[in-house]
Amino acid sequence: MQRIQNRTFENEKSKSYEFHFNIGEANEMDDEATTDVEVTPLNDDSQQQNLTSDQLQHLFRHASCELIAESADEQEFFKREVTMKAPKTSKIIQTPFPPPPSGRTEDLDIDIEQLKQIAKQEAGPLIIERYSPSERQIDYVLSTITLTFNQPMIAVSSLDEQTNAEDLGISLTPIIDGRWRWTGTKTLQFEAKHRLPYSTNYTLTVNKEHCVSAIGGNLVDAFFFEFSTTAPKVLQFLPYGTVSTLKPKCFLLFNQKIDMNDILKYLRVGHSDGQTMQNEELELLNETIAKSEFESFMNANEGNHEKYVAFTFKHDLLKATQYTIQVPIGCPSAEGPLKTTLEWSASFQTYESLKIIDWFPNKKNEWQQSVAPGHSWSLTFNNSLDHSTINKSLFKFEPEINGLGIEHTQDNDRQITFYNNSKPNTVYTLLIQSASLKDVHGQTLEHDHSDKPIQFHVHDSPPLIGSISGATGMITMDPGVLDEPFYPFMVYNYSELTLRIHRVKPQHYHPTLPCFNSYSYTYEGEEWYNKLPGEELLNKVVQTNCERDEPKEIRVPLRAYLTKNCGVGQLIVLIEPTKKAFNECQDNNWQYRQIISVWLQCTRLAVDVFVSSGTYKLREKETI
Repeated sequence: MQRIQNRTFENEKSKSYEFHFNIGEANEMDDEATTDVEVTPLNDDSQQQNLTSDQLQHLFRHASCELIAESADEQEFFKREVTMKAPKTSKIIQTPFPPPPSGRTEDLDIDIEQLKQIAKQEAGPLIIERYSPSERQIDYVLSTITLTFNQPMIAVSSLDEQTNAEDLGISLTPIIDGRWRWTGTKTLQFEAKHRLPYSTNYTLTVNKEHCVSAIGGNLVDAFFFEFSTTAPKVLQFLPYGTVSTLKPKCFLLFNQKIDMNDILKYLRVGHSDGQTMQNEELELLNETIAKSEFESFMNANEGNHEKYVAFTFKHDLLKATQYTIQVPIGCPSAEGPLKTTLEWSASFQTYESLKIIDWFPNKKNEWQQSVAPGHSWSLTFNNSLDHSTINKSLFKFEPEINGLGIEHTQDNDRQITFYNNSKPNTVYTLLIQSASLKDVHGQTLEHDHSDKPIQFHVHDSPPLIGSISGATGMITMDPGVLDEPFYPFMVYNYSELTLRIHRVKPQHYHPTLPCFNSYSYTYEGEEWYNKLPGEELLNKVVQTNCERDEPKEIRVPLRAYLTKNCGVGQLIVLIEPTKKAFNECQDNNWQYRQIISVWLQCTRLAVDVFVSSGTYKLREKETI
């Protein structure tokens, strides 16, 4: 319902209003209205009658004549004067503070005399309940020392005050930078400024004469505890394995601060022949070189730059020799007086002279002494080879071999692989120009193996293994290739094949046909084998002309077997080896031969079908 106001002048006593009604909308709202209270049905005489639009308009026009216009009825923006405050459910009661003495009653009745008697009682013996650390040997970072008593030692109000442990007869020797503080009335803790230095013996004592609790308790016995922090230990060492230089750079990282000059005096370097090098043959690396060589180790943890020693050798080391670095008992620390109590050692190996250590095939090999014709050979060295020096001209074989190729890869840089067209039942001898082939250390071969030649033995060719492979089943060919349609398949070692092509129709379909089944055992008397369905178009022997052990693709042209006008139709193609070709390849039962067959549908109109789960019903004239 909308009200349309007819404007009047100020002198008018009243003004009429015109109302517009939507009877249908009003009836819908009336139908949707619900109530939770029980409604008493009216009698037929008093029930509300539905009024027409004209009747309602007349009724409201008559009512609007009685309305009186006021000056405040029309405003540009209406805002209520004030928001009403929410009602309060409590009352504010004013009381004096502090309350009058008559209103302050004590809940407890304290006997002052009884308290005096309790204070006069003896506190009992003072006991150190716990202390930390409790181990004699500390192998971890320690920064706090704690003592806990069974009685309060200070008042609660004194917790934040400066603490002098000597007043209680508590001392830690040797003296280190830090402070004592109370963490509670019973617990005293020493906090080192950094941490307790390593390689140091510590003594924690409590004098029983001076240690008195806040309630008068005394220690029965003096407290005395000794512990020590860890001595120097080597955490990491480089190099390891086989080094690539005869003047390697060595790096030792310790668990604490050390003086590298002192450590160098104690280091011992021995090699596998039992001799020990003099310390004068070692020299420290300067900080710049050490950082460039071992930066990741030095930056791994804070303070590592004071915990390492890096050195090298003044003279070249011996080749093919194992060297052992030893840190003996008694090496000093820069943090404390304790010295190493255990000997530590690590080893590395210098590289050997370049030599051939193995080849394949090798008569000395227990598992395989020869290979088949055309199989690759390999030569293995003890060191990584310099790739730039490797050339096919460095290697010659007797008798001469055709199609020689060599391979040297980075992931297997100690090996050279030879690809060849070797002949059966032949022994090939390798000759190497040893002066030209080098390893990554610049070394050449010690000898060319002329006295003990390297030979590769090739045995007779293995029996041929023939196979054919191609698409099977029912195939709808792409209409785009039907101008020159063909069926491709692969043949391996078969010299000739039988090719059969039949023209078929949909009524010739049968699930037992070979194109829909992979038969591992075939009887020549089977019906489908002797007589394929449809019209026979081709049945002949095809020469493959394939090379030994080389797969070959053969394409069967289909244009001549399809309709002449548009090149469509349906064909069954069956391919199998002949008995002659089968017997050339393997001594097996003819009935186990391979057969490939395919049903080809060649059409200019092809439809792709997509299958999805569920159902969908199309309405009339609805498109997908």
